[in-house]
Amino acid sequence: MDRTVTGDMVAEPVCEKRLMRTRDVAAYLGLSERQVLRMAHGGRIPATKFGCNWFFLPERVVRLVGMDR
Repeated sequence: MDRTVTGDMVAEPVCEKRLMRTRDVAAYLGLSERQVLRMAHGGRIPATKFGCNWFFLPERVVRLVGMDR
């Protein structure tokens, strides 16, 4: 992991985690991309829209299916 040192402060990289796209979530959950998009629009899957694309944090998708116990 690369770090930037500025004076006494050590800055961690801003984007260390990989995001999942709609197709990744669909494959992981065994759903169609359309179903995942409907769930994201309805707030049933936590997601962020940037431009025309939806992005999902992997830990939130895993938590959604109850696999992080």
